[in-house]
Amino acid sequence: MKNFRPAALLSLFIFAALLFSGTVATARADLPATGPLKAQAAQALIDSLGKDLVVIDVRSPDEFAQGHVPGARLLPVEELPARLAEVPTDKPVLFVCRTGRRAAYAYEMVHKTRPGQQALWYLNGSPEYRADGGYVFH
Repeated sequence: MKNFRPAALLSLFIFAALLFSGTVATARADLPATGPLKAQAAQALIDSLGKDLVVIDVRSPDEFAQGHVPGARLLPVEELPARLAEVPTDKPVLFVCRTGRRAAYAYEMVHKTRPGQQALWYLNGSPEYRADGGYVFH
């Protein structure tokens, strides 16, 4: 323990932090710009990020019960102002609804309160939910 140097440990910590932050920046560099995504781009995002992407469905509970993206979280748009803390800040987020209008509204609300949040999108399209639990974006 005689050779323990706090300055060396601090340097190692700073190096690791810089290395990690560079890795995160590189990983996010290939993501689409924040904002609206057409059907194909939204599906590609879901396919590439998998469980690392939080899909938030802003429709009503009745609409959600009729079909939704597997793993999506229900957060009706009218409840969003009171439940804003439930929208993650540390993970990519995609808002979806029936036509894209409520998803756009949800996106704008979150984007205004968190202008620095980059990994934030909404589906500018319409999902179609199948009886087998699958879906397709149009």
